[in-house]
Order: sequence, then structure tokens, then C-alpha cells
Amino acid sequence: MNDRFQYKLSASQKNEIAQNLIDILQKDIDITDQTRGFIGNWILTVSDEKRKAFFDVWNIVLKNYLPMKRPILFRACKRINRNDKITSFTGSLDCAKGFSNGKGLLIICDTKETLKFEEELYKIGDYRHTFYPLVDVLVKARDSGGWGFSERILREYIGEDEYIMRINLDNVNSFKWHEINSRT
Repeated sequence: MNDRFQYKLSASQKNEIAQNLIDILQKDIDITDQTRGFIGNWILTVSDEKRKAFFDVWNIVLKNYLPMKRPILFRACKRINRNDKITSFTGSLDCAKGFSNGKGLLIICDTKETLKFEEELYKIGDYRHTFYPLVDVLVKARDSGGWGFSERILREYIGEDEYIMRINLDNVNSFKWHEINSRT
């Protein structure tokens, strides 16, 4: 028996969730039950159990959503294993450091620079370098009575300052963690 988490969505469900995620931030639309479940499952599913359904939804979102804010984003990882991979970044260097335990690589993306020409060069449905501020959805939920998310998710995962982004090796810098020992 397979104990791995199985998360499946139809093509229409993927499109509905993606559109709801976009509309939550662009049009101040309420979250649907289906989208709430998607976010909860995304947050609580470990990376090696995330399946195609998750990435299909994020792919639709990233091709169609152009964020207004432009933070510097970080990702800690053992190695960069795939260009164009959809994954989580954080807006907090401390959070990235905590995820890495000071080992592996730190990926840094200046989204202001990356998105400078996105609107001019691409149209909605063809965006290539965008990201989605999942943290903004959680903050919005917290400030609006919770939207059915557990207190634990709102409390713990807002602090992770999570953004969903596609790794684009042309637009990121990577550094190896190095511990500096101070001499006294």
C-alpha cells in the first residue's frame, strides 16, 4: 500500500483554484473552500510528497499573475537541481538560514530587477518570471477572521513569509553558506 499523500484535481478544478488565488489578491474576492484546501495541503505537505496537481495550479497562477510588490526573495536548498522548477521562497533571510541549518546553497532573487520588463515583454498567460505572495493570502485571511484556516497555520506559516516562484537560473544568484568564526 502506498502511504504517500495523493492529491488530485481535475483540469477545471485546477483552473478554478488558480483563478481564485489570483482574484483574492487582485480583486479582493473571498477564498473558496477548494482554494482553502489547496493552500492547506500545499503548506502541510512535505516537498517530496508534492504532486503534479500542486504544480499545475501554481503554473497557471504564475503565468497569469503579476505581483505589485517587488521583494528580495531567498531559498535555502542542498543543490539547485532543476531550472524552471516551481518552489517556495521566503522574504526572510533569517527564515532561509533556519531552513538550511547553515548548509547547502542560498538562492537570492531581486524581483524588482527580474520583473522590470515582464509587463512590457509578456502578456497575461505568458508571464515567465513572476511569483505569488502566498503570505499575503494568509495575512488577509488572518485579518478577515481566519477564512477557515486553523490558528496554527495562520500563526506558524505567516512567519515563513512564503512566496511561490519558478527557479530561473538567469535571474537568481546562488551562494554557499559559510560560517564565519569571529576572533576575539
